[in-house]
Amino acid sequence: MKSSTGALSHLDAEYSDPTALQVRIDTHRRFSEKADDPQADVLAAINLTGTEYLADIGCGDARFLASLAAAGHQGPLVGVDTSATMVAAADVIPGVRGILADATRMPFDDNTFDVLTARHMLYHVPEPAAALAEFRRTTKPGGIVSVVVNRPKSCPRLRELITAHAATYGIDPADALPYTVNAETLPPLMNEAFGTATLLRRDNALVFDSPEPLIHFAASLFTFDGIAPDNPHRAAILTDLTADIEDWFTYHPGQAWRDPKGYLVATATIPD
Repeated sequence: MKSSTGALSHLDAEYSDPTALQVRIDTHRRFSEKADDPQADVLAAINLTGTEYLADIGCGDARFLASLAAAGHQGPLVGVDTSATMVAAADVIPGVRGILADATRMPFDDNTFDVLTARHMLYHVPEPAAALAEFRRTTKPGGIVSVVVNRPKSCPRLRELITAHAATYGIDPADALPYTVNAETLPPLMNEAFGTATLLRRDNALVFDSPEPLIHFAASLFTFDGIAPDNPHRAAILTDLTADIEDWFTYHPGQAWRDPKGYLVATATIPD
């Protein structure tokens, strides 16, 4: 879902193995300054009865769908992703069907879904407006579409540090995976696609009081900052970054590393 072949291959490689995704999810769960639960915010926004035909676009490792199935959701559940690995993860969950497809060209009829969610994926789509139009096309009148994106410049301290170390090995910041939409640019796109949307903003931060989890999290972000999984300098960059982060904690005893973050949940009802 990227604007160039190279970026697309990097994104495909990133999601061919769910390990880095799991690190990011677990980091946000364990090290958020305030309780951080975008899934709960989405569930509150869509207010399921348990019978809806629901599609999760960019389903990742399908843990959201798995939680719905485990809670007894009776309606059909579909996970859509461009990664065959993630689609396979969805397919093994009882009651869930995985579909390999692009968000801008989905193999569903008009007015198929009662509820459609797109959580933390729209910024990977080169044409987010086209994806939103597809979300509207495939959702029934009266149905609900809920989209989650990050705030601009999430975790800027760490991202700038990663970019600086990557640059020492000739990696241009322009090689980073571009983010096409964020919490500031999504609302007008939602209004254009659906007429109006309800917005819920959550501002937060990641806080680390030791270097190890911060280093682990940093490594999980490498692909997004232009350090491709097959880059021959990836290990050396991690070594340099590790030393830098350990030095920071050494020279700032008793202090925590704090990095701002946040997300937006934008929810719309399809007009009748």
